Amino acid sequence: MKYTTITTLAALLLGSAGAIAQTTAYTKPSGFVTHTLKAGKFNLIGLTLHSPIAISGAFETVSGTTLTDTNVDFTSVLTTGNTYILEITENTADPSLVGTIQEITSWTATTLTTPDDLGSDGLAGETTSGANNGAKYQLRKAPTLEEVFGTTNSVLQKGVISTLADILWIPNLSGGYDRYFLSNTNQWKNAATNAVAPNVPLVYTDALFIQRKGAEVNLVLTGSVKANNTVVALSTGFNPVSIVAPVGATLQNSGLNASLQAGVISTLADIVWVPNGSGEYDRYFYHTSNVWRNATTNADVVGDVVLPHGIFIQRKGASKNATLTTPSGYSNL
Repeated sequence: MKYTTITTLAALLLGSAGAIAQTTAYTKPSGFVTHTLKAGKFNLIGLTLHSPIAISGAFETVSGTTLTDTNVDFTSVLTTGNTYILEITENTADPSLVGTIQEITSWTATTLTTPDDLGSDGLAGETTSGANNGAKYQLRKAPTLEEVFGTTNSVLQKGVISTLADILWIPNLSGGYDRYFLSNTNQWKNAATNAVAPNVPLVYTDALFIQRKGAEVNLVLTGSVKANNTVVALSTGFNPVSIVAPVGATLQNSGLNASLQAGVISTLADIVWVPNGSGEYDRYFYHTSNVWRNATTNADVVGDVVLPHGIFIQRKGASKNATLTTPSGYSNL
C-alpha cells in the first residue's frame, strides 16, 4: 500500500477539492465502470475492475520473503519487467492474512520474492509434503498507465508539456505522489522531468487523483471483478484507498469498523474521508458505542453511506492492516 502525507493531501484539498461521480454496469465476471471527471478538479478514483488472474496455486514452503510452489513454472507465465500483484486467498494457520497483497517483481521458476517477510507474519506452507494445505494465492498482472488509460484514443487531455495536460497523481513509497501526463506524441511522461515513463504499474488498492484540465468528461475503465475481501496496509496519516469492488460498497458493509481505531470523539479515531460529488469530502469515524458517526456533526449515521471508488483513510495510530469486505453476493461470481 502506498500513502500520502498530510501536507500533500492538504495542498490538494485546498487547491481544488476532490470530486467524483460514477456509474457501473457489468456482467459476471467482468465489465466496465464509468468515472465522471469533473472539470478543474482533482478527481479521486480507484481501480475497481482488475486484470484477470494469471496463475493461482498453493505454497509448499514459506521462508521469510521466499514463497515456493513447485507445481508451477512462474518463468513460463510471468513476463520479466512486469509487476504482479500477489494476493493470499487462504491461510489456515492465520486467516487474518487472507486478502494480503504484495507487489512481485522478482521470481524464479518455482519461487516468488516478496517485499515483506510474510513468513514472520504467519504465512504457512504445507504441514507435510504433499498435503496441499499451504497458503493459497492468486497472481494478477499490475496494469500499466497505457493499459488502463490508453494512449492514442484516451479521453484524457494531452499536452506538449505537463501544464497543458491532465495530470495523474500516483501514490509512491516515499509518502508523496509521482505525477504523469499523456504527451502529444502519445507517450506517458513524468510531469516533473518530462522524461518518457513507459509501463508505470498501478496497484488496485491505491486510489489515485486525475487532475482534469479540460471540460467534464466520462472515463470508461474495463476489467474483471474481484470477488473476495482485500487487505490494505494503512500508515499513519492519509491513505488513498481504492474500494476495489465496482458496485455495492457502503461504509456500513465495508468491514472497516473491525480494523479502524474507534473513539468517543472524532479527534481520537481514524477518519474516513468520502468524496461527496460536490467537490468536498464527508468525514466519518467509528464511535466506541459501535456506530458510525459524522465527524463534523458527531451525529450517528442513519442509513447506508455509499462509498465511491476512491476514499481516504486518515490513520491516527501506528501502521496496521485493514480489511475491505466484499459486498454480499460477490462470492457467487
